[in-house]
Parts: sequence; C-alpha cells; structure tokens
Amino acid sequence: MDRRILVFTVHKAASLGLHDVLHRIAKKEKWPLYSPNMKKATLIEPNEPGETGFFDQLEGKAGLAGPIRMPVALDKKAESDKLILHLRDPRDVLVSMFYSWSYSHPGVDEGLRERLIERGLEEFVRRESVGLKKKYDLYVRDYLSLPGTVLLKYEDFVLDRPSWLGGLLNACGIDPDQRYYQRLAKDNPAAKVRQEDKYSHIRKAAPGDHREKLESETIAKLNDDWAEILGALGY
Repeated sequence: MDRRILVFTVHKAASLGLHDVLHRIAKKEKWPLYSPNMKKATLIEPNEPGETGFFDQLEGKAGLAGPIRMPVALDKKAESDKLILHLRDPRDVLVSMFYSWSYSHPGVDEGLRERLIERGLEEFVRRESVGLKKKYDLYVRDYLSLPGTVLLKYEDFVLDRPSWLGGLLNACGIDPDQRYYQRLAKDNPAAKVRQEDKYSHIRKAAPGDHREKLESETIAKLNDDWAEILGALGY
C-alpha cells in the first residue's frame, strides 16, 4: 500500500465499532493501522477542532488511519490522502452524549454526573450543541467539499451494514464481494440491541433518538441552528 486512507468521525457515532471494522480490514489486507484505539496507541487524536500539526505524526507513513474523532486542519500533506467521513445525525449525537456522560462513560467524575442529571437533557443539548457544531462545520466546509471525500452514515452502519461496508471498502479500493467481507457485513452487534439500557455503552443503537427524548421546542431550535449542516448531510 502506497497511500493513506483517513477515517474521520465524532464521538457517539459507534467509533469503537468503526475501529473494529478498520482493524479487521487492516489485518486482512496486511495494511498498517494507525489508531488511538490500539492497545498501544499508534495515533494521537487532536484535542480541538481545526488543530494544526496532526499530519506530522503520519509523515512518510501509508495505511489506514482512524477512527479520528475530531476534524483537523487539512494541509498539503493531506492532498494525496483518501478521506472518509463517518457521521451521525448530530441531534442523536447530542442525546447520546448526555446519556453516556451521565450514566455509562468510564472516567467521568461522579459529581459531574450528578450535575448533568440534575440539570437535565434539554439544558445539556442546548449547551453542547455549540461545540459539536464547530466540528460538523469543519467537516462539511473543509472535508465534504473535497471531490474525493466519501461520506458514510452511522444510520447505515446500524441498519444496513452491507451497504455501509460496501461504501467503505469501495473507498479503500477493496472488492466487497470477497467471502471474508461478506461474512464481515453480517457481523452487526448494534442491530441486535432491542431494549434501551442507559447504563450500557451501546444504550440504544436505533437512529432517531432525539425525536423520542427531546422537547419539540429544543428540536425546533436544533433544526434551525443546524439547518445548513443537516441539509448538506441529508438529514
């Protein structure tokens, strides 16, 4: 392999499941994998949207890189890279963030959990929407506008894994009809989640969670604030 394929996403878009798929592809194709989720991390994720210098750690390297949960500043070092965006409806991301930080995500201070639960979902979503929007703004403006960028959706990852995997493999230049990948397309633990459990890492995989959890006024505000992004991503 003589090029890099970078897979960008956000938190709460099944990024661990995405890592598992990337790990299996890298193993099958005998490609290097640069990921923050390896037992010994082979990639350091940025801390802030638009951070510069990210590509320095990949200088001279080829292979798969991801999942990267933060948009970075693209520079000339990325011109020959293949970019893949794996994104989720941001309204569902916000709801999932609340339940994760409040009940299930390891390492969250118990005092913070109590404050989040006390203040409630609506307040959390309105506050965190601003920061999340900065990430999506960069993805839509700087990444999605590039002719070679491939957009994949969390919703297909959950509901139509064969189609989602086919899109990823085609972007990687891999034949999805190989028997190994046909079997991989059927391996979809998220689709088996039938009952919501707020204490589980996979609380509720089904899309459209914001319509069940949020008040109509909050949904209307999100729809207005995020209108351009939702339209660009087809939500």
